[in-house]
Amino acid sequence: MTPSVVTIHPDDPVTDAARAMLDAGIGSLVIVGENNHPEGILTRTDFVALATDEDAYCGTSVPAVSSLMETDILSVSPGDTLAEAVETMSDHSIHHLPVVNDDGEVVGIVTTTDLADTAYDEL
Repeated sequence: MTPSVVTIHPDDPVTDAARAMLDAGIGSLVIVGENNHPEGILTRTDFVALATDEDAYCGTSVPAVSSLMETDILSVSPGDTLAEAVETMSDHSIHHLPVVNDDGEVVGIVTTTDLADTAYDEL
């Protein structure tokens, strides 16, 4: 698990999200609302979809993160096993899995990079 999760709010412009991802060198952002509770996830794939949407940037308006984020998100808790995280990610073909504590707050994220690092460490 990566404990330092980069987050953004649903009303922030997608340009802020893109800049945050580039600056941090990451492939996803967890979208949080009040009390750091996850409301969605935004990934590189979402930006690819945006780039192919010719109507996305009509005029000078920049879409909000909420218009692009995936809201049907799955998560694991800090006490779940690595095997449970891997199974969830595999079953749902996802590459980023937020870790949420009992209070519903984002406390980390499991990514395919984390899984590869763990597998490498075990060699």
